[in-house]
Amino acid sequence: MGNETSSPEARYKKELLKLSWRLVLTVQEQAASELASKDLSRVSDVSQNTEAKAEAKFKVPGQDVIRPFHEDFMEQFFKYCPDLKSKFPSNYTLVSKMIQSFVSNAIVGSDLHRLYRKYGKSHIKYDLTADHFQGFSGALVDTIQSRLGKFGTIELIKIWRLTTDAIVKVYYRTMYIISR
Repeated sequence: MGNETSSPEARYKKELLKLSWRLVLTVQEQAASELASKDLSRVSDVSQNTEAKAEAKFKVPGQDVIRPFHEDFMEQFFKYCPDLKSKFPSNYTLVSKMIQSFVSNAIVGSDLHRLYRKYGKSHIKYDLTADHFQGFSGALVDTIQSRLGKFGTIELIKIWRLTTDAIVKVYYRTMYIISR
């Protein structure tokens, strides 16, 4: 993804990924802001009317209120890989930050081999299979699609799916090489 910027089509796809990822992260920031404002409203005893307005402001089609990225992602991920649920910490916030950092760096394409080695070394102890990596890819795309809503066109989601599949294949191979 990082070095494939020679053709106009590749640059276009990379830019679409960057822009849509920024939108996903913006939705995440809104969800975090929403949660913080809910916590403040509970503490400061703000009226029900204000809280209802805040909730209405951050709605996504099909959802009552935007949930944090990690909640949506982990729900999707455990549909693909239920056997890994016991290996995850109960607080998924750190996992969310790692995923967001990984995807952001992978999209930019800065030193991907170093990125793969770093995450490969930290994940080798979990004895992950190719199916787990495919589950990660599928869950990530499903979460992105959900968060983009109507902006998640068929073509854009196809680009995300191809890209995440390619990333996890290289990541898995890198991890396999590290383990030897």
